[in-house]
Amino acid sequence: MAKVGSPKPHNLAVQAAQLKTLFPESETRITRGQSLAWEGVIAPSEISDAYLVSISYSHAKPPKVFVIQPELQERDGKRPEHLWRDGSLCLYYPRAREWNHGMLLAKTIVPWTSEWLLHYEIWLATGKWCGGGIHPGRKAN
Repeated sequence: MAKVGSPKPHNLAVQAAQLKTLFPESETRITRGQSLAWEGVIAPSEISDAYLVSISYSHAKPPKVFVIQPELQERDGKRPEHLWRDGSLCLYYPRAREWNHGMLLAKTIVPWTSEWLLHYEIWLATGKWCGGGIHPGRKAN
């Protein structure tokens, strides 16, 4: 149940329909009406690689985003910035409540994933993370 004052979550079917409308080549599944799984290809710029990404989401938890292919690379023995321990992308600072269940995945999480991938490509080329942000446990960039 949504807290008083918090946005009402979108029905998973609405989330899936929006994703499919904006990304028709993607695959979307709803399992037992409880969780949504999405896989789609994102290319953050015209000269970027294309990335197969997955999003898993339920109303009980924030979305989790993973890059499936190509595998994320290390640079100078270091993992990319803004990754959670499980390898999912850190797209926003949870304590700042930048994302909530009333938002559409297709209009927030997918574009934020594209932006993350662009900063990842710049980081691979230069060694500098230009995306800024705060990752829990680290100071702001």
